[in-house]
Amino acid sequence: MKALGTPRRYLDLSGYAFTGKHAVIDLMREFRGYSVAHFQFEFNLLRIQGGIRDLETALVDDWSPIRSDAAVRRFRLLVRRLAAKNSWRSPRSWFEAVGWNYEDFFKGQFASSTRSYIESLIDATWQTEWPYPAAEMGAGELFFRKLKQKLRVPSAFDIDYFLATPDDFLERTRDYLATLMAAFAEPGDHTVVMHNSMEPFSPSRALRYFHDARSIIVDRDPRDVYVAQNRYVPPGSNAKPGPYPPVAATPEIFCRRFRLMRRLAARSADTPGRVLRLQYENLVQCYEATLPQIMAFLGERPAAHTHARQYFQPEKSARNIGLWRTYSDQAAIALIRSELAEYCVES
Repeated sequence: MKALGTPRRYLDLSGYAFTGKHAVIDLMREFRGYSVAHFQFEFNLLRIQGGIRDLETALVDDWSPIRSDAAVRRFRLLVRRLAAKNSWRSPRSWFEAVGWNYEDFFKGQFASSTRSYIESLIDATWQTEWPYPAAEMGAGELFFRKLKQKLRVPSAFDIDYFLATPDDFLERTRDYLATLMAAFAEPGDHTVVMHNSMEPFSPSRALRYFHDARSIIVDRDPRDVYVAQNRYVPPGSNAKPGPYPPVAATPEIFCRRFRLMRRLAARSADTPGRVLRLQYENLVQCYEATLPQIMAFLGERPAAHTHARQYFQPEKSARNIGLWRTYSDQAAIALIRSELAEYCVES
């Protein structure tokens, strides 16, 4: 599955939630030759459960007839749900679509390209009675199969078994992802920019899935992260500002989560020249010094920065630094300062 056209680079922007990734997204929009995904779109296929990382583990790193078959099955289901679009005209979509609309984002090529990719990894498929998929069947399917078994219907628990043992998993994955990125990228652009495709904990493993990729990871003063999560309102929502649940509702749990995630990220063996860990405050307050570092990391000359300050304006972003100073719950801020002093940025 070879992608057509000029080979493109890939850049992923990620963080830890509310750490300022949006500022870098805006900055990348200022560079000539960069196709930048909408800030709300996240390409989760690599990191999500049942996605490409789990697929590689089951098919390459820790193969067994049970795990490999199950991984293919989960991946196929995941792809159907990512591709499906909620529609009143299709009642089935309300039981299947997760609402991420990958098929639209990749201009109608996500389902077909991904189907070709997974088929290229499968050596053979046949019908057989195989008990292990029953553990992951939906309640309805499991009930009807058991009912057929009670009625002595032949082959009640027969399924399509997938034998998958690819020797060239990485190369097939790189070609597949290049095909997807080509579907999204604007003609003539040389770099595709996605968000949260990788994670700050081991980005170098995900970088292997692309022919030429880099990762920028953004972090921020924990006090401002805490305030931002508690003032968050989902786009288009009439809800009142409130804590973003996955980030942690109480200051105590917030501190534990923050430290744990940074400690685990610090174990990452980042590929030199491929991963840039960036402090949000440095980008905003030391813009003139930080921008050349980012351009050097991307291998860009100043001439490529054709729309400077049109999308990312450090002066405006500076308003998002020191949010904690005027936050109503200063006891929470004091606790965070005490527990996470080494991550706080004094200015």
